[in-house]
Amino acid sequence: MNTPSKKFITFLSRLSLTGIIILGGFHFSFAFYITGVAKEPKKVAVKTFAEEIGKLSANNFYIYIQSDKKVIPPEVIKSWFEPYTRSYSGKEDIRVSSEKVETYLDSITTSVNIQPINAKFTLVDGKAQDFTPSVYGQSLDVKASKKVIINAIINGHSEATLLVKLVEPAITLDRVNELGITTLIGRGESDFSGSPPSRIHNIKVGSAKYNGTILKPGEEFSFNELLGEVDAENGYQSELVIKRGKLIYEYGGGLCQVSTTLFRSAIMAGLPILERKPHSFPVRYYDPQGFDATVYPGVVDLRFKNDTPGHTLIQSRIEGAKLIFDIYGTSDGRKVVLEGPLQHDQKANGSMKAHFIRKTYQGDLLVKEERFDSSYGAPAPLERNSLE
Repeated sequence: MNTPSKKFITFLSRLSLTGIIILGGFHFSFAFYITGVAKEPKKVAVKTFAEEIGKLSANNFYIYIQSDKKVIPPEVIKSWFEPYTRSYSGKEDIRVSSEKVETYLDSITTSVNIQPINAKFTLVDGKAQDFTPSVYGQSLDVKASKKVIINAIINGHSEATLLVKLVEPAITLDRVNELGITTLIGRGESDFSGSPPSRIHNIKVGSAKYNGTILKPGEEFSFNELLGEVDAENGYQSELVIKRGKLIYEYGGGLCQVSTTLFRSAIMAGLPILERKPHSFPVRYYDPQGFDATVYPGVVDLRFKNDTPGHTLIQSRIEGAKLIFDIYGTSDGRKVVLEGPLQHDQKANGSMKAHFIRKTYQGDLLVKEERFDSSYGAPAPLERNSLE
């Protein structure tokens, strides 16, 4: 009996091993096939976005802003789409316009954004009292919210939650001691003796709006911006005001007593005056003439700037028939000297001109000299004590 050679046995061993591997592979492939994995993949047709527009914009779309829910009707959603040509196929299609969504979000920011409210306090004998805590504001994150809306629409969702950022107040109660409000830097006074009750009421309501106002270094003050709406809902009564050179009844008559007194305190504090306009004709409440400032919401404003090295605090009070505004802050050594007001060019009909000069010193050095002019027409025919 012939014995197989060693090489032949090795060959059979390898062949057997290979066969097992092949068979195993064949068995695996067969099993793979019968489970359905190896079936021919199902083909899904790629639809154009235009085919889905009808579905996407047939119903209302909802956006959530904090706890508020806002409905966006289908016609608005449709207005956000724009035609375009696909780069890879050359076919016409429709897509969501990023610019149109952003324009819409910009249009609702006024109803979403809320300005933070700084903490307020009054100084009594050099100590801060009567604290009013600060309130956080909020601001719509337009860029991030735009992406949220577009992604929601593309994915066929019917709602999206917009992103709103909290805005921290510049002045909080825990920072009061860091503000540097240590010195009385300017005081203004005016006398409203003889004013009717409605005028006195408006002066009290209006002056309270500014009590405790704090300005950061470099911040601008706007009388109208802080004033808000002047109507019955905000506590004002109807009284005579000067409008287009005539006396008419409107809510808030007497507010110019407030703006005039605040103007005088800003002048004495040496603060830069950015906007100021005198009255149309002389008003006895503002004697001496030439030292007044009229305001009218949306038309005429009183504006000045805090250019001191620290924060400034505006504080109002009423003593008898006198309205007083004090401005506290950090003294930088400036001193203010007034020349006037002086009246001139007075005529028989009551018209006149007036001016005063403000000189600002640092020590004995004159660093600035400014002239403030006023021109008044003849008083209105109706003579009453309720003038602005």
